[in-house]
Amino acid sequence: MQRAPSELRALKPNLLCIAPPYPLTSPPAGAAALLGYLKANGCHDFDFLDLRLWVPFSYAPTYRPIGAFGETYVIDVPDLPLALRMLRNFDEGKPLVPEHDELFERYCVERGINSLPLHTYLVQLDRYYAEVFSQLPDVRFVGFSTWTSNYLSTLMAAAHLKRRKSPPFIVAGGPQVTESRTAAKLGLMSGLFDAVAIGEGEETLLSLYEAFSRGGEVVEPVPGTLMRDRHGGAFVSTDRKLLRLPELPMPSFEEMPLLSYTPIVKGFRVLPYQLSRGCTDKCTFCSEWVFWKHFRLGTTAQAVEQIRQMKQTYQMDAIWFTDSLLNGKLSRLRDFAQALLDHKLDILWGGFMRADMDPDTAQLLFRAGCRTVFLGIESLSDETLERMNKRRTEADNLRGLRAFLETGMAVAAGFIPGFPGDSRDRFIRTGLLLRGLQAQYPNLRLNVEPFIISPGQPLFHKLGEYGLTPSRWEEPYLDMAGRYREIAADSYCKVDGANQGMERLGQYRVATALSTATESRDWFGYQSLESLSTQSFSYEHLVGEVYLARIKTSTSLVYGAIVTGQERRAFERMLLMTRLHDSTSEKETVGRSLLDVEPFAGATRELEEKHVVRPRSLSPRVHRCLYRQGLPPGSTLVLAPFVVGRVVEVEGRRELMLVNLLRAEPVTLPAELAPLVEQLATPRAVEELLASFPDSRAVLEDLKERGLAVFYSTGEETHRPPPRPRPIPTAQAQPAGGLA
Repeated sequence: MQRAPSELRALKPNLLCIAPPYPLTSPPAGAAALLGYLKANGCHDFDFLDLRLWVPFSYAPTYRPIGAFGETYVIDVPDLPLALRMLRNFDEGKPLVPEHDELFERYCVERGINSLPLHTYLVQLDRYYAEVFSQLPDVRFVGFSTWTSNYLSTLMAAAHLKRRKSPPFIVAGGPQVTESRTAAKLGLMSGLFDAVAIGEGEETLLSLYEAFSRGGEVVEPVPGTLMRDRHGGAFVSTDRKLLRLPELPMPSFEEMPLLSYTPIVKGFRVLPYQLSRGCTDKCTFCSEWVFWKHFRLGTTAQAVEQIRQMKQTYQMDAIWFTDSLLNGKLSRLRDFAQALLDHKLDILWGGFMRADMDPDTAQLLFRAGCRTVFLGIESLSDETLERMNKRRTEADNLRGLRAFLETGMAVAAGFIPGFPGDSRDRFIRTGLLLRGLQAQYPNLRLNVEPFIISPGQPLFHKLGEYGLTPSRWEEPYLDMAGRYREIAADSYCKVDGANQGMERLGQYRVATALSTATESRDWFGYQSLESLSTQSFSYEHLVGEVYLARIKTSTSLVYGAIVTGQERRAFERMLLMTRLHDSTSEKETVGRSLLDVEPFAGATRELEEKHVVRPRSLSPRVHRCLYRQGLPPGSTLVLAPFVVGRVVEVEGRRELMLVNLLRAEPVTLPAELAPLVEQLATPRAVEELLASFPDSRAVLEDLKERGLAVFYSTGEETHRPPPRPRPIPTAQAQPAGGLA
């Protein structure tokens, strides 16, 4: 069992943080925007910690949008019973993981979730947080990015921090706490969140941190937040003026381990960027345009210059635009594409668009590097599209689809089963039309997005008009934590009515049957299981008779070791014999990994001894992962936290093989460089390394550019401009309801 060296503690006490689970196809756009804004305003006090990177991929293990019998569960706090039980345990000083009792079992059965793996997932996640935060003794200010899928796990992470003798100030922001006031109020009421940032967060985060820095707490409400009044305890919200996009600085990815993210297309360095915020459309089922409030555009000149800088600074190959609607203003998108060509910016890109496209513009976008587009088609029925307020017709959608497809771009068409009022005949007709296009265009795939209800949708506030009847959570669930009952009781559990129940479930099955996803992994599959198991190894071929063996540990980590073919076969025989003779009950295996039991524990210890960079089965290596171009003077390098290495035989030669566990892309070096790599297990000054290994500059640069080594600190950090003075923000607080 490998623990992290105590000297790996360079993270600053102020952190932006993301808890698992959520897809990891690129570095996070929101955190990069926040970091860029902070630094542009003279604040260099924050580091970034992406807690998703150490654990296996999973999308939404704690809830389902579709119940076992077709129920339409509301995506407000869809795992509310789990959250309430965890909050009660926090209040009572008990272990945080909800008890595996009758109500836990009932919640899971109703949703078609296997309760034992879910409980095991939460137990292991709890251990993971304990291991991570034990390495961060000085944490003062934390900003968490929250989505629906990681809300419960964010509460759990915050609970670990708030149980400290000197707990940090915690801010939650992002779509979940903006859209769900239930989620925001539960976090504030419990004391796990000190403030909630509503909507876009750049200026709000900066103002909160400035107020905190003046006295170690935030006394008065800050614009753009939901907070609790210090005296009466009422929830108080304040508005903030929206930012102008032309004034936004370039996002900063320097604090992120860029090359440990796993894009869908291997070998590409993909970064997110945006040309706009908001959406020109007002679809009834969409909360994106509600979150951003108004459609706002940056300038073409600004975008081209920032993309040029990002390409130069981060050596990126491609951009995924995070705009809600990239072609919200088609003439501006044409100008942007032409500017990319004029400036000879050789970059691939893609994003979310509507099927508002003509062949000439589509060809222009393709020439400018657009290779992937997600189109919000949703339906090919004029009646259904009108109910959705899509402002498109069947003819518009088909014309736009063909314009994109004819270029050869990879096109994903959004397809919504279960929209209220979409008759079975109209739905099946849409599916068959899209399937016919797939037969003609192999570059088209369908992306199935089951209809859901969430508080941010315009439709949510007029359910009756769509033939939907909401129902609240049942009393036994609300009684789980009486302190929070008033907040929880205001939340819907599910809706019934038009096109829901078995009809929605049937449409969902039709849609998934018609879809032909090309990826082996559905990045947004609500029911996707974790990518790794605790009970068996997953093997990925590296070269010759060498494999990467991965498994999930009892502390939720991705464990990886480099094994030979002979070692793999020995492990597989061992696993077979263990299963033939194992009489351990289900409950006895909760939270346990194969690595914890013999003979696997002994075998993996022997295997670890053969590694130059050893696998870690207990505690993650948590430290800064900075990215810079070149090797600046005064810099310190260290191995990335996710690297293992071993000397192996490759075509009759002894080679040092290094692998980033997340990308599974091997790099081989001469075996005689093993001492250099061993030095990098702890932070080492570049000058010190070059003095000991004079010819290693190119090797160090290559390790950095492959994501195997990262900057622990850089000489550039001591040459920052002083912060510019800013006026103290003021706001007129307005009560937001809730408990007085």
